[in-house]
Amino acid sequence: MLFADLSGYTALAESLDPEEVYTFLRPTMLELQRVVESFGGSVPQIQGDGFMAVFGVPTAHEDDAERAVRAALDVRDHVRTLNEGRTGLSFPEVHAGVNSGEVMVGPSEEASGYTVMGDTVNTASRMADLATAGHVLVDASTRALTSSSIRYGPRRMRKAKGKADPIALWRPLAPIARVLSDRPDATPLVGRSVELALVAGIFERSRTTPAVEILTVVADPGLGKSRLVREFGRHIDPGQFGPEAS
Repeated sequence: MLFADLSGYTALAESLDPEEVYTFLRPTMLELQRVVESFGGSVPQIQGDGFMAVFGVPTAHEDDAERAVRAALDVRDHVRTLNEGRTGLSFPEVHAGVNSGEVMVGPSEEASGYTVMGDTVNTASRMADLATAGHVLVDASTRALTSSSIRYGPRRMRKAKGKADPIALWRPLAPIARVLSDRPDATPLVGRSVELALVAGIFERSRTTPAVEILTVVADPGLGKSRLVREFGRHIDPGQFGPEAS
């Protein structure tokens, strides 16, 4: 579950007529909905300055938690991009919460055709309330599911409205890219210099041009697909992508 709201909406609404608020914010909220949908999420409802998004309904993915966190960060960054070079009235910052867990999905007369209910939904909403402007907060389950793909700040224990005990929250800082290896390779790579050079060449071309490259490694089991990827990872300099890469 992803809840996102615009900080400072109340002050904005007080300074404009209702028609002006609608004209100013509605196209932006629809843009943010499309950002969420580009990550495979769905937005059953937009309510004024905020929206609720669902990942895993109606279509489930193995990486729905990561999709939700990335969508939240992209929504925040999209609003910041809209404000760049803007004079006069600016869009408020986004604050959001992402919570993973079970929900009850039932039919609804809303445009989406369904509604979601449960503690996971309520907690995600409270988490969004706790997040300050420009920040996203996630729960322990979401962090555990995305720890290999998202870089996080330190844990924070926060008291949420309606919750008896404080909940553990983390702030996602940025996506990371890494080539995982559970053990060092005891033997050198042999007989794959041509393939390794090919992969490195495609990578370098994609890095230095606007083009997007997709490379698929296909081979029978045991022929070294994972080893080739690990060796390629050792040839990448993380510094060329900034501090978020590893």
